[in-house]
Amino acid sequence: MEQNKVNRNLVLVIISIVLGIAYLTPLIRFTFYDQMVAALGISDVELGTIASAYGIFSVICYVPSGILAEKFNTKKLLIISCAAMCLITIWYAFLPGFWALMVIHGLYGIFSIATFWSPYLKAVRNLGDESEQGRLFGISEGIRGVAQTAVAFFCLWVMGFFANEVMGFQAVLFINAVVFAILTLLVIFLVPDFDKGREKPVQAAEKKESMWKMLLESSTWLCIFVIVCGYILWNTVNSYMGTYCTRVLNISPEMSSALSVIRSYIIVFVAGVTGGIIMDRFKFKGTGMFFAFLASGICAAAVLFTSQAVIVCVVVTVVLSYLVNVLKSTYWSILGEAGVPLEKTGMATGIISLIALSPDFFVAPIISRFLAYGESLGDVTIGFNMMIIWMVVWSALGIVSALCLKRRGKKLKGLAQV
Repeated sequence: MEQNKVNRNLVLVIISIVLGIAYLTPLIRFTFYDQMVAALGISDVELGTIASAYGIFSVICYVPSGILAEKFNTKKLLIISCAAMCLITIWYAFLPGFWALMVIHGLYGIFSIATFWSPYLKAVRNLGDESEQGRLFGISEGIRGVAQTAVAFFCLWVMGFFANEVMGFQAVLFINAVVFAILTLLVIFLVPDFDKGREKPVQAAEKKESMWKMLLESSTWLCIFVIVCGYILWNTVNSYMGTYCTRVLNISPEMSSALSVIRSYIIVFVAGVTGGIIMDRFKFKGTGMFFAFLASGICAAAVLFTSQAVIVCVVVTVVLSYLVNVLKSTYWSILGEAGVPLEKTGMATGIISLIALSPDFFVAPIISRFLAYGESLGDVTIGFNMMIIWMVVWSALGIVSALCLKRRGKKLKGLAQV
């Protein structure tokens, strides 16, 4: 499809913003954790359960997303995703009961993954040839971070006008719904039909056979090992460092939310650009991952030992956020070193996503129970300390996975084993 550069960049901006807001809204607890708990009148455990509903539906929808992207029109799926997310968010803004919130977050999982994730990847790939894919996906990640930052800070500013946390949280949700409505119109009128005139992909039977073969490959499981460690660290830091600052360091909810925006969104852009450059400087990706996991473990432990020095501890949480975002933005770059053939990238990433991103449905319930245990003992800090130990353990497992990756890389390049 011939597109001039201006139109192509405009389309990239639109679908990247959709990507950002499609995850900002379901994961709004990352930024407004304490306000969300107060507005919805729920406990940490209930919020963890609600979060797991989104995580479960998200994880099980990765493979169906690929199937839908191949069977149905890409542009129509993007329109369905935006429109559905708008309607779901309007329902969410009326602050329904616990079970309705479970349904809402399950629907978020369906329409942010099943009808969106693979169509988004397909749309970006269609914007340029193979020589441009790295730049296109890198720029898209940067735009996503900028869009999330802008919307999150705007929501934070609007919430400041409300003395009542309930009304403030409702306003934030209505803002997100309006953004989805605008994006729906932009996709309808400005995003081209990528599938027009294209041939049908490989037959379903062939894809099924390839899927089972990839599931049995050691390269697939090595990638899963590395990615699951990095993703658990990222998920924990993004979900709970904000409320840690509020409930342990005694920072105001507003300041904590501002720091969460920085950790969750601004650092996404910085880590994505600099992390890729740094990782490529290592001869083996496994070496770079080793140092990233090691530094993450050290920073996680440092949070525990600097909690009495509030400013120092806050700085450490920001550095920790940078490190886990470096891991998240670069762990898909390990496929070649792990031994995944280029021609099997699509099938491999579908299987890896299904398993390696499964922490979406168990991290929140586990951490929320750590916090509930601490509160039952009269000191929530105990629960947060358990969370920090959890991060140190996963950092250690990440180090092991990185060493396995480096060994695989050396083996593939015919070098001596270490």
